[in-house]
Amino acid sequence: MEIKALKDIIEKGESVDLELKRSFHSSQEIAKTICSFANTQGGVLILGVEDNKKISGLCEDMDQLQKRISDANSTVHPKPIMNIEIHEVEGKKVATLIVHRADSSVFHSFEGAIYVRIGTTTQKLEGNSILEFLRNRQILLFDEGSDYSANVDSLDKNKIKEYLEVRGQENYLKSHSIEDFLLSKKFAVALPNLKIKNISILFFAKDPQSFFPYTQIKLVRFDGIEPVKVISYEEAKGSLPQTINQAINFVNRYISKEFVIKGIKRKEIALLPEEAIRESIINSVAHRDYFNKNEIQISIFDDRVEITNPGGLPEGMEKELLGILSVQRNPLIYQMLKDYGFMEGIGSGIAKIYSTMQSAQLQKPEFFVSKDIFRIVLRIKKIEEIELAIKHNLNDRQIRALDYVRINKKIKTSDYARLNKISVPSALKDLKKLQKIKLIKKIGTFKGAYYIGV
Repeated sequence: MEIKALKDIIEKGESVDLELKRSFHSSQEIAKTICSFANTQGGVLILGVEDNKKISGLCEDMDQLQKRISDANSTVHPKPIMNIEIHEVEGKKVATLIVHRADSSVFHSFEGAIYVRIGTTTQKLEGNSILEFLRNRQILLFDEGSDYSANVDSLDKNKIKEYLEVRGQENYLKSHSIEDFLLSKKFAVALPNLKIKNISILFFAKDPQSFFPYTQIKLVRFDGIEPVKVISYEEAKGSLPQTINQAINFVNRYISKEFVIKGIKRKEIALLPEEAIRESIINSVAHRDYFNKNEIQISIFDDRVEITNPGGLPEGMEKELLGILSVQRNPLIYQMLKDYGFMEGIGSGIAKIYSTMQSAQLQKPEFFVSKDIFRIVLRIKKIEEIELAIKHNLNDRQIRALDYVRINKKIKTSDYARLNKISVPSALKDLKKLQKIKLIKKIGTFKGAYYIGV
């Protein structure tokens, strides 16, 4: 590394991939830092520099120092790839340790503990954080695990046939055994006795809930907008495709359509887009935490549908990145649902929910995240809004604008044009109609004018 580049790095100060230390004062601390860099995104540890970026230099013998650093690195298992460089900066000796990031399927530990870099600190993983870390490295995956009580007799041959038909391999079992199928797809492991993986149980078992009771989905229709009085309660059971379809049918049964009278005609209106319902349920099944022993619950109220998943977001995923970034917690489950035609591309589910809700002039989906749950809320279209739109023959742009006014209290002509991607003259024409039928009122004149709800 060139001196100028090194000084530039020092000047930036400590970060997720840079640690500054005055000296080699503890082999343990050095080993923890090396371990954390290797487990995160790699990094640089510079010895002989203060926390405040002041270059203090090292006084000890450099050959001896390099040996101590190598010894510290050897206490991390497996041993990370690391380069040691000695430089003279401003007439003072500094040692630079360049730690390479571990392969995605590898993790490093020191004295039996896993360390990662969070911000400018080295932190030891504990409890659920360890599980999440191992899952993200695809070292510990639920769908790859096995229930040792399961065997070939636990599986439903018809479910396997259905899957093969979906894959265009309907004749496979005429010349191959179920064991051949499982091994060829890596749904089982050939040991002295065939070991059935959890992915096979979830999709092909005669009774998946006898192995994993919490994979059922609780379905509840409440009376009103509070979770007090239950109108209907069911449990979706069976394979994952079966539970998905049962859940979709249950939700559609209660909020699918309303009939609105316009003159002598009845018009059928969907209160919630079926595609938004479908994608929300599929995503919940695909991305839930299967190590968590709680069930998915779908709650239907008069004004909304709530889908609550056990387990929060996967490590590395932030609420703000939903629909943009996809982190696969259950890669085999995801791929299987894709094979069945339930899923399309990575991250497309959330994006599709957003777009279908927007197209239906409904509020954006709401997300609530905690350590233990992930919840999506879909607001149902109010029947009075539908009747209003039909009564006055409003177009989609005008309906969208009324919703905008309801939320933002006012709208300008420029807001309307931007919202609907139309010209200002077209926006004025739409707004004049809304004003004429007294759904909005104009405040002010010329450039400062805006509209409010009536």
